[in-house]
Amino acid sequence: MNTYCSVPNIEAEALVLALSLLNIEEVEGSRKGKLREDACLTDEEIAFNFQAEYLKASLAELQDRRFALSLDEALDTDSAALSVLSRINQGEQDDHLSALALERGDEVPIPTHSQEILEWTVSLSEFGSALSSNNDITGVVEPDPDEVDDLAESSHLQYHRGQLSARDRMPSRVECVICGDLVRRSQSFNAPCSHFYCRGCLVNLVEASTRDETLHPVRCCQQPLSVANFLPLLSSDLRFHFQEKSAEFTTTPTSRIYCPNQICSKFLGSSSGRKSEIACTSCGTRVCSACKNRAHLYEDCAENVQTSVVKTLASQMGWQTCPGCHAIVELYQGCYHMTCRCSTQFCYLCAALWKTCDCRQWDDQRLLDDAERRVYNEFGAREAAARPEIFVDRVYQRMTELEDNHECLAHRWVYRHGGGYCEECHDNLRTFLMRCRHCQALVCRRCSVNRL
Repeated sequence: MNTYCSVPNIEAEALVLALSLLNIEEVEGSRKGKLREDACLTDEEIAFNFQAEYLKASLAELQDRRFALSLDEALDTDSAALSVLSRINQGEQDDHLSALALERGDEVPIPTHSQEILEWTVSLSEFGSALSSNNDITGVVEPDPDEVDDLAESSHLQYHRGQLSARDRMPSRVECVICGDLVRRSQSFNAPCSHFYCRGCLVNLVEASTRDETLHPVRCCQQPLSVANFLPLLSSDLRFHFQEKSAEFTTTPTSRIYCPNQICSKFLGSSSGRKSEIACTSCGTRVCSACKNRAHLYEDCAENVQTSVVKTLASQMGWQTCPGCHAIVELYQGCYHMTCRCSTQFCYLCAALWKTCDCRQWDDQRLLDDAERRVYNEFGAREAAARPEIFVDRVYQRMTELEDNHECLAHRWVYRHGGGYCEECHDNLRTFLMRCRHCQALVCRRCSVNRL
């Protein structure tokens, strides 16, 4: 067998062996049926068998050589890319250690050589290099060896073909608006409001929006995120589930049809405006689109039993029904000015559209409770305990202010150190909450940017 290893030689030799093996098989095929089954093999047949085994072993060896040669060629071709990827991995490990030190409050270590090289490489990618997309590294840039050596002395190099520093013009790392981690710009999602999201926080936000309709549409600072931009970053299962829930949440609540089978309750679409029967694609239950009960052929529609039970309970508990989407709402703090998730503003006492009735805006006890909440959130428990007289004065002063102006038209969020419960989603945060300078609401970071 030829010992010189090259792709053309290997393929030519493999072709010769394959043709020889084919000839042997044709000879053996022509002899079948001409001899007795119990007849002994002739010397010629034994020789053919040995030759066939030898040819098969030789073909297997050539295939192994071809595979080994392809690996060798790949290593030669991709050595530069593998070198940079190795530096990227090391740089990311060093970044992780720096982030842990920052979280513990320790002194952040001096950037390592790998971090500086990686930062320089990613900065070049922002100006037309092969590093692109919001989330995935699709290519690498191999720095010039001389420039890499100089990087150990200075981390503020300019691009060798440009006149300005990429680092000065555009930082390679950005802060995730939710978790606060520093992530590389090329691996982040940029919202229309110029906030950045790491992939983990973006996926968590989309998952939460499928469970909580108040987070839909997915938005940041009241500006919707582009579905076309973040949809490719999701797993196929989450993408399908998000699209299903989007179809449900974008349907008017009064027109939504759900499977009446209580162990199913699948969303079936919108009522068509005319009476029809719809079959559930999950359990097969048929539902009337008019009354949204189980299909009742040749019978008049009746009020939905579950709806009747909920209305009775709402009446007993003093809850109100939104005149826009007919959702049942409960007032647990604040004035009687209600803003539903469908954006309808109405009076909690009579359900009339806001400022179209003569109802009072406040209940005295609710006014006192909300004033206490706002003062407590603004100044803290320690201040209230240390100077109770001043705390009481501030509460009554705030009550007077709320009677004249209780609306918060634009939130202004600031960090408030110290844990507590978010007043919107009721999650318990250990480190900090966001406080609005106007209404003194205390919420988590997610609610401040994605909900309110």
